[in-house]
Amino acid sequence: MTFKLTFAAASDTGKVRTNNEDSFLLEPELELAMVADGMGGHNSGEVASSMAVKVTRDKYDSMRRTGLKPNPYNEKFTLESNQLGFAVQLANSVIYEAGNSGTENKGMGTTLSAALLNKDKVCIAHIGDSRIYLYRRGALQQLTEDHSLVMDHVRKGLLTREQAEVSPLQNILTRALGAQKTPAVDLVETVLEEGDRILLCTDGLFKAVKEPRLAETLKDQGDDKKACESLVTEANANGGPDNVTVAIGTVSRKTFKENLKDMFRKTYA
Repeated sequence: MTFKLTFAAASDTGKVRTNNEDSFLLEPELELAMVADGMGGHNSGEVASSMAVKVTRDKYDSMRRTGLKPNPYNEKFTLESNQLGFAVQLANSVIYEAGNSGTENKGMGTTLSAALLNKDKVCIAHIGDSRIYLYRRGALQQLTEDHSLVMDHVRKGLLTREQAEVSPLQNILTRALGAQKTPAVDLVETVLEEGDRILLCTDGLFKAVKEPRLAETLKDQGDDKKACESLVTEANANGGPDNVTVAIGTVSRKTFKENLKDMFRKTYA
């Protein structure tokens, strides 16, 4: 079965911040979506998150076109996941160098969560505490793992999730792009079903809108663009304590005409 996955997105500064350091990128031709949440003084966060999505997109597309097999290569995952993860590492190198080349952007960094459709799978490359969720038949499942101090404590049993949500340490990341020379980037693959929805978001969404409400909105609103806008509106109605960015895509079958177009493109590429 051949699937397609087209994303919609929305982003807002929120009610507290003066500028939006989040970035997102939707690439329909690659069936790729990314969200990034930047950090740093002045405009550095915005610079880092913008670099992250653009460099990742360009490097992945280049490897996809040439069929390059990255080194190192994780045999547990497909070529496409490895390429996406390597592209994120290349983005890290660019951000790390920029952050260490002068005082203007010193110490800048960003989260990055990227989701790519590959046949019947979603391929994910992820670092930081932005999130990717799978919504299937009324249930919401977090596919990524937060790289934050409080969630490390939750995983070790030192805090409950409820305690983590109100902890003054919740904004401390244990991993981010630009913070280290070669940080670990998580790869995740999940087999998809028709009707599944993929939700990517920065922490400005899930800290203001709890997961049951995320699931309820996806259940009630079948239009991806309207669902994104509704969630951003709700985050702001709940105080909008941070920049908020959300992207949503729905898995559907390709039509006969779309499959023919793909065959033609591959034959004459």
